[in-house]
Amino acid sequence: MKQNRAFFFFGAVFLSCTLLFSAVFRVCLQQLETEIPTNGSSIRDSPVIILDAGHGGEDGGATGTNGVLEKDLNLTVTNTLAALLRLSGYTVVETRTEDKLLYTEGTKKGHKKQSDLENRLFFTTQYEQCLLISIHMNTFPDTFCQGAQVWFSPNHPTSRELGERIQNRITNLVQQDNHRRIKEATSGIYILRHAQVPAVLIECGFLSTPSDCERLCTPEYQKKLVLAIFDAIVKKTEL
Repeated sequence: MKQNRAFFFFGAVFLSCTLLFSAVFRVCLQQLETEIPTNGSSIRDSPVIILDAGHGGEDGGATGTNGVLEKDLNLTVTNTLAALLRLSGYTVVETRTEDKLLYTEGTKKGHKKQSDLENRLFFTTQYEQCLLISIHMNTFPDTFCQGAQVWFSPNHPTSRELGERIQNRITNLVQQDNHRRIKEATSGIYILRHAQVPAVLIECGFLSTPSDCERLCTPEYQKKLVLAIFDAIVKKTEL
């Protein structure tokens, strides 16, 4: 009997948290909708949104000044953005939803990272109309750098526009003192250099700067970033 009561209690708590999460995001959506002009377009006609949480598994990415791993923050931000987009009616595909790399089974040591990148890119070839957003965290030897920066693929004409919208919304809604400009992906950003669909990579902030790192680890700040990115996506897909 005690076990049944405990099960019922934890089930009720889980349901309440789920409903609260949905309610909070619905309120945020209503606030954003007052700023988003509509033109009669349908979400059903929008492209599939591929969200890529960078790194994973044995590849932790950058390490924050407080010890946090980039791979974990990437996944948290991506999962939250995916939930909000789905709640709004968008079709979302996540390249990873757990802590792992995406290399093909049996790949030899030394080739796993390349296999991982190729498999992430493969998602973009599976849909007639899609866009790719890859979530990362930045690092730099000096500890004065802060703020988000967006990189865009040179292979599709609307990648730059998507990147500019995301950069501008993050600046206007979250980081008013951020004066960074978007940049075209270099050869070192494999997924953007090879993507043939609208594609951007968002460096959400600098884990190497203590103040930026602490903000990026805060759920409230993460949600602000997500809402800014979400707003940019909505404006992009309405065109």
